[in-house]
Amino acid sequence: RSVSSLVDCSKLFAAEDVHGGVGVFAAVPIKQGELIERGVVKRLPLDGHDSTNVFTWSEDRSVWATSTGVCSFYNAALTEPANTEMMRHFDDDTFEVYAKRDISANEQVTHSYRSIDWRRCFAPLREMRDRGTLPKLEPAAPGAAAAAVIECSKVYAAKNAAGTVGAFAAVPIREGEVFERGIARRVPLDSADCDAVFPWSADGSVSVIGSGCSLLYPAVSGGIAPNAEMRRHFDTDRFEIVALRSIAPDEALAFSYAPPPGADRWATSAARQQARTPTQRSSGCMLRL
Repeated sequence: RSVSSLVDCSKLFAAEDVHGGVGVFAAVPIKQGELIERGVVKRLPLDGHDSTNVFTWSEDRSVWATSTGVCSFYNAALTEPANTEMMRHFDDDTFEVYAKRDISANEQVTHSYRSIDWRRCFAPLREMRDRGTLPKLEPAAPGAAAAAVIECSKVYAAKNAAGTVGAFAAVPIREGEVFERGIARRVPLDSADCDAVFPWSADGSVSVIGSGCSLLYPAVSGGIAPNAEMRRHFDTDRFEIVALRSIAPDEALAFSYAPPPGADRWATSAARQQARTPTQRSSGCMLRL
């Protein structure tokens, strides 16, 4: 690649844990004070009291956001101190995560949820904590890294010609190759009003935020040919991004919204999102770099 990526989670992997959820684990041994992840966020126009899938992005508890990479999948540290700490940069919507102590390979990465004591959606988690019935955070199972559920190492993030953050190919990508995969998380937003979320149902009534670099891909329209498509698995809330043709290193990545047959509202929602100008899109979901 020609520039350093604004998104890097290469020292970590996300995998299914022994309790049936998803956790984040160290892919390599990590030293205390070491930078283990960096990324960017997009602000979301919703109430975070009602969605566990977003995090606070202001000191006054009024702004909510989603992030690139895997940091939004860190489990809460409730029975012992967290082994990581996030540095939030509200002025340019970026973050870094540092290790608070040495972390062994395959050890689960944890974070302190700063809003756990006051958000409505965390009431069940508070009750589990207070009753002392929390499940133990286990290390990753042998071979779990090979089955990581989030993979975006073939993509990097950088400012594009318009000055906004986009996704680019870090390596040559072949036609038909799956070069990113990840998890979709449902949020109470309309994808037509916020370009940080995707339509996620046949009728367009459900919207999600994506992991990795997926929130940085622009939707293309107006006769511009996309070089990728997102395959959505509504039943499992997983996705893959596939190359529609060969893609050269440093080429900008973009995909189109292809509605399922007969999905009129889905198509209308996607068309409305594509028709919005960059200024209109940034007013609802801001990425201010």
